[in-house]
Amino acid sequence: MKVMRVESLVYGVDDLAAGMNYYDDWGLPRVSHGNTGADYLLPSGQTIKLRASSDAGLPSAVEGGSTVREVIWGVDNAASLDQIGAALDSDQKITRDAEGGIHARDPWGMALSVRVAQPVPVTPEPSARGLNHPFWPADRVKPTRMGHAVFFVPASKLAATSKFYAEKLGFRLTEGVKGFGDFMRCGGSNDHHNLFLLSIGEKSGFNHVAYEVADFDELMIGGKFMEGKGWKAVTKPGRHIMGSNLFWYFNNPSGGATEYFSDMDVFDDDWKPVIHEKNPGYSHWMMS
Repeated sequence: MKVMRVESLVYGVDDLAAGMNYYDDWGLPRVSHGNTGADYLLPSGQTIKLRASSDAGLPSAVEGGSTVREVIWGVDNAASLDQIGAALDSDQKITRDAEGGIHARDPWGMALSVRVAQPVPVTPEPSARGLNHPFWPADRVKPTRMGHAVFFVPASKLAATSKFYAEKLGFRLTEGVKGFGDFMRCGGSNDHHNLFLLSIGEKSGFNHVAYEVADFDELMIGGKFMEGKGWKAVTKPGRHIMGSNLFWYFNNPSGGATEYFSDMDVFDDDWKPVIHEKNPGYSHWMMS
């Protein structure tokens, strides 16, 4: 039973035009749009779905305003999907959609779906260098895949939520900070985390989704382009301590933030989870 990745995020958006403008600038290919929403398809086969907040077909929100309404996780095959369905069905009512996807909620209330993944292998390629190859950057970046999603989980429900993802969906704990949160990776992923359950008091909601780019140059090119389009950065570029990834975050009118990231730590099942008594900090460095 292996969950492989974030397969899709479904947003409920108050201002669809702003949401579409943002994701167009972010570098995602828009494959459809209409009065009720738009779809974006990454090279990896993962999707972003923007829908009007008023859409009656959306799951109920965990917070007000524009936000992610549902996280869709991709599994390796139909047998895994059935295993997860049986695990989820043991303590809550699940539903299945016409495509076979299973819909449920986690312990803090976030709507989730599980379906068979449709992966397209992609590996970000750093800019070519070497003899007789001077550096010349592209004007735009095109993220290759979604790496992870982060949610604010109420402190009173953090332990139950971590246990849910480990026991029901087969996630692995990579690293945690007592009283602050848990970094978890899918059973079929080597990323430091595909899900971070962040605990700040009883706050609940969507924090951000991260998109992988090839290297530091692409991260800077993408961020400078976004700034040039007038989008507001949440942070300066930097390198995280937990996960080690390079980062740059921007406010997303569709809800939460988006992150360009690169060069994240990778792990396999030989890794023993690290639990910190105190938060080791946000970043090794961050530009002033």
